Amino acid sequence: MALQFIKLKEISESLNRVRPGRMNVIMHVIFWILYFSFLTFISTQTLPLQYALQRNLLIVIFNSTVFYINYLWIMPEYFERGDLRRYGFAMIGMMLLATPLEYIIEVTFFSVPDSVKLYTYNVRYVVLIAISCFIFLMLSTLLRMSISRYRFERELLELKAIKFEAELKFLREQINPHFLFNSINNIYALSLENSPKTPEMILKLSELLRYMLYDCNHPFVALESEVKCINSTLELFQLKYPEPINIRFDVKGDLKDKMIVPNLFTPLVENAFKHGDFGSNKKAFLEITCVARSSYIYFSVKNSKSPILVPSKGPGGIGIENLKRRFEINYAPSGQIKIEDEKNTFSAAMKIPLPR
Repeated sequence: MALQFIKLKEISESLNRVRPGRMNVIMHVIFWILYFSFLTFISTQTLPLQYALQRNLLIVIFNSTVFYINYLWIMPEYFERGDLRRYGFAMIGMMLLATPLEYIIEVTFFSVPDSVKLYTYNVRYVVLIAISCFIFLMLSTLLRMSISRYRFERELLELKAIKFEAELKFLREQINPHFLFNSINNIYALSLENSPKTPEMILKLSELLRYMLYDCNHPFVALESEVKCINSTLELFQLKYPEPINIRFDVKGDLKDKMIVPNLFTPLVENAFKHGDFGSNKKAFLEITCVARSSYIYFSVKNSKSPILVPSKGPGGIGIENLKRRFEINYAPSGQIKIEDEKNTFSAAMKIPLPR
């Protein structure tokens, strides 16, 4: 099920649960302990144990210092602000300072065996120290870049989730006034005729509003509730006419335990009422189909309409555009919606994916 908005929220929440903290500190400590252990294992093959421990401790101290100075100061201060020139100078300065300083401390303060001095302390050894310093500078740079990228993507997902949530809230709030506007128009027309059906229409409308005000505030509603809403809407519309009109609503499959985004079906049915030719054509029809399968829900509406386009005198077109946008946010790309406006008929169909 490709519910984009829900997925964004889930991903954003999961990213928030793994924010850097105590666990990252522990991982860094473990890394340096393993690094020290590895150096000690290698160096004790050829060097005295006491000297090997002293030298490896110094190497770890210098490499970690270089690592964290770059990670915590140089990268945020220069690289992330786009000052690459100063960042380059700072990196070179770190290498020029750390390399000879590490060498001088080792030669001056450590008890170095003569055999080690003879074969180790030379230009080649200084170059190895510089290479080690450079490697840890690069590692800290890559780590900082990856974490910055992670934070950027997390913030982007959070912003998208907030944007979609705000847009969906706006669209949901737009549905109820639109539906209420159409229904009150019908009741008003009957009241002008002193129709005895007016109280029944008001009762049906109150039932629908109860559904929309309470159930539809949730991200998902039961498919059974949505189908019941369609039945009530059809009954409300039927009361407008003295004689039964040609409406067919076929429901197939098991509706139980299936959840969908609220008010996906109502705009299509309302559109059929609004643009249908029930008042002028005795052969006017409305065909609605709802098929529930294990992996998807298929819903379609087809109605007759007058071939002569009558411009609307009031606000309109909100329902279908609203529906398209909500469907795109919640079900794209796996969901499908298709609308065809022909000369004598209007048809719309949607395929809603369900979780497996």
